[in-house]
Amino acid sequence: MSTVEKTLKLLGYLKTTSPELGLSQFTRLSGEDKATTHRRLADLTRAGFLEQDPVTRAYRLGAALTRLALTREQSFPLAEHARRVLERLYEAVGETVHVSVVQGVEGLATLAHIDDHSHGNRVYIEPADILPFHATASGIVTLAHSEPSFRDRILSRGFNSLTSETETDPQVLALHLEDARRSGFGRSEGAYEPDVFSIAAPLFGSDGTCKGAIATAMPKARLTDACEARVLPALARAASDLTAHWGGVVPPGLRAAWHGGFSAA
Repeated sequence: MSTVEKTLKLLGYLKTTSPELGLSQFTRLSGEDKATTHRRLADLTRAGFLEQDPVTRAYRLGAALTRLALTREQSFPLAEHARRVLERLYEAVGETVHVSVVQGVEGLATLAHIDDHSHGNRVYIEPADILPFHATASGIVTLAHSEPSFRDRILSRGFNSLTSETETDPQVLALHLEDARRSGFGRSEGAYEPDVFSIAAPLFGSDGTCKGAIATAMPKARLTDACEARVLPALARAASDLTAHWGGVVPPGLRAAWHGGFSAA
């Protein structure tokens, strides 16, 4: 990992649950020594990506990131349309829904989400979390439809167990990817969060590559055959809509897999 990558990775430790962190916390999370971490935090602060509280000395995200996010959205309005697609998907499935996009080799970043508000037992999305490729439905289906070189690079990196259900064996994961290519959907059962089931469909950009996924997540107790029969076609429609907005085309083989799956159901 380059020095720039290590520096920018510090930004990812700030989340809605921990919007401010001190030098010691950054040092512990990064695994670097305190002097190196302080130097990188200082670089990010000078660039406006971080700002430091004058009293507590804790760091929080800076205004430069807001400016860049606004510039990105005005130039390439991905989040706005994703939100509209998610609203229709939520109406259809009644569970938490989200769109995530590839964030390099680290995983997927949440672009937009709608948390379920109709059930007492629900799944929440932490928008600052990077979703791992190996332990989420979105990651599995994205890898399944990615370029072979990118897929092989991810599978060769090694994986951490997040729950007792997390699969870390690359050979077994390759079988999951094959199933996702064949069916057109990625699935994850308790691999990222215990007792959470998720289903995802891939999204494609104008260059024909898989850019991420659209997914729904629910407590495993609510997954039934009737629920899945409702969710799958709704996900396929949402993925087709968002892919078209991004200037992409759903590959014919994938569309056929979706249609065949619905017919079989």
